Amino acid sequence: MRRLNRQMAKLTCAKHGDQANDLVSFWRRQTKREVKAKSWFMAALALGSALEAAMYAYFIIWSGDESNDPAKDEKIPDDMALFDLIEAAKQFDLLSPVRFKDKFGEHAVEGVILEISRMRNNVHAGAALRKNFNPAKFKKKDYMRLQDIFDAVMDNYNLHL
Repeated sequence: MRRLNRQMAKLTCAKHGDQANDLVSFWRRQTKREVKAKSWFMAALALGSALEAAMYAYFIIWSGDESNDPAKDEKIPDDMALFDLIEAAKQFDLLSPVRFKDKFGEHAVEGVILEISRMRNNVHAGAALRKNFNPAKFKKKDYMRLQDIFDAVMDNYNLHL
């Protein structure tokens, strides 16, 4: 898949930012492995983890200190989750200009990005059982929709760097 070769701009200058960059790279490589294996649910999980790491990287860098001193990096809150990062991105207007097209038309990505978070929650047995979710029935088309959303978000993040 050609689109999996896209790279997020490397964010540097902060210890946590560099760690987040490494995580983004790891999860993108893992996504490629899962796609190659046609393990669509696992690919989507890895994609969601890459999104979360990329969002952490973006906010760590832009909220970091101006002298780029890693000792002054903010502590990452224990209770911060992907949902919180998505909400912060909305507040900073990072998602509203992004458009996502599917068979139903064009949408603001901020209206569909939570699909990645909700899908990723299905890794928890309780969540999957409550939603009657079967990961074996997660298909390539389901993954591709999430990949398209991810690509739209990453393209916009790269424009803001």
